[in-house]
Amino acid sequence: MKEFEPRPQPGRLCRPCSQAPCQIHLGARTPGPRRRWWACRQVPRPVAMGDKSGQSPLRTYKSLDEEGLFGSAELPKRPTGSLVMHSMAMFGREFCYAVEAAYVTPVLLSVGLPKSLYSMVWLLSPILGFLLQPVVGSASDHCRARWGRRRPYILTLGLMMLLGMAMYLNGDAIISALIADPRRKPIWAISITMIGVVLFDFAADFIDGPIKAYLFDVCTHRDKERGLHYHALFTGLGGALGYLLGAIDWAHLEMGRLLGTEFQTQRTMTLRSLLRALRSMPPHYRCLCISHLIGWTAFLSNMLFFTDFMGQIVYHGDPYGAHNSTEFLIYQRGVEVGCWGLCINSMFSSLYSYFQKVLVPCIGLKGLYFMGYLLFGLGTGFIGLFPNVYSTLAMCTLFGVMSSTLYTVPFTLIAVYHHEEQKQRALGGGPDGSGRGQGLDCAALTSMVQLAQILVGGGLGLLVNTAGSVVVVVITASAVALIGCCFVALFVRYVD
Repeated sequence: MKEFEPRPQPGRLCRPCSQAPCQIHLGARTPGPRRRWWACRQVPRPVAMGDKSGQSPLRTYKSLDEEGLFGSAELPKRPTGSLVMHSMAMFGREFCYAVEAAYVTPVLLSVGLPKSLYSMVWLLSPILGFLLQPVVGSASDHCRARWGRRRPYILTLGLMMLLGMAMYLNGDAIISALIADPRRKPIWAISITMIGVVLFDFAADFIDGPIKAYLFDVCTHRDKERGLHYHALFTGLGGALGYLLGAIDWAHLEMGRLLGTEFQTQRTMTLRSLLRALRSMPPHYRCLCISHLIGWTAFLSNMLFFTDFMGQIVYHGDPYGAHNSTEFLIYQRGVEVGCWGLCINSMFSSLYSYFQKVLVPCIGLKGLYFMGYLLFGLGTGFIGLFPNVYSTLAMCTLFGVMSSTLYTVPFTLIAVYHHEEQKQRALGGGPDGSGRGQGLDCAALTSMVQLAQILVGGGLGLLVNTAGSVVVVVITASAVALIGCCFVALFVRYVD
């Protein structure tokens, strides 16, 4: 930052506003091959008493490069087709996530995983994710690959998702083809399936941050809001398609018999500077992260065990019975109906994300956030107290409200916070965001999903063993969601 008297340059267009001569952005350029435009901000010069010299005030010039790529220059408006294509990444991610949520617990139980350990499978990848998610977000902020900052991470993590998915869906078949000893088969089948789950879950959790950061990098503030709505729409559609595959009885279809079923700043960001950047995060960012943690803890408590809840509590099946026994077939039927319920959840999530545009002017982001937590808490509490097939399927519509809320409102608030900080920096009064980029903030918010999985995997297994029934899962989800209602109403900051 330096101060000097501006010299008007007649006949030259101003880069930021394309006017000549510009009285706001009077500027000069630095010499050399990398010329930088300078945007000025008029600052009143202190005048001593009795000074009537009438000299013009000094103006402060700040390089636009210091405020990011081209500084405050407006990014081009993105066409709807580009936003839809970008949202297809979320469609594919959520499709794979839905398949995992529907099948992982039943598959692990069917290959012989002890009931006391089945919730622990959700602990391994979330622990890695919670520790490394901010590192990956920061690394993508400082990536200088030819493909861009985010795309190399998105492609790599997408391939890891496909590999992990292939392993956990076909672990039993892989081991049956490689190992003939029946005493060794269960141990290896459990191991391969768990490795696939950890690999898939790790990649699926990590890919969300770069996708969101990519959207924030290339879009205007208005397009960011549109993009997040499309994300929620295609997330719901992808989840619906994934759950629909789980709801189909493939064993009685020709394709199922043919293919088989599932029950076969250029500078290096050091760790020290990363932790310092996280500690320097403004308080309203931390409150938003806590509310996101509460919401995902409630949501995952219900969704990760929902098909098992349907099979054991609603249908009274037995996942440990022989595969040709009546109890196991009843349990499998409950899992299929549970997939239909999750499909209803995803479809309603897509519909609700569309109607959010209409609701925001009426009730605001605060109303959307509060309503999502409240309806989910009431719905899960109802099915926990009255576990009936039809009432449970009807309450799945309320799960869709929560799903759409978690995928849109927190990231919309992140975009609003960034937009507010950019305006404050343009006026000279904003906080210094050195070391913190949009990728890091998105990663910090997304890492709350991994922390929620750690809490769910470590805590719910103990609760289920203590209570002796998985009905405690939905009761816990209801209680946590209602606590979240109070938090989002009292502690989260909203910008008009």
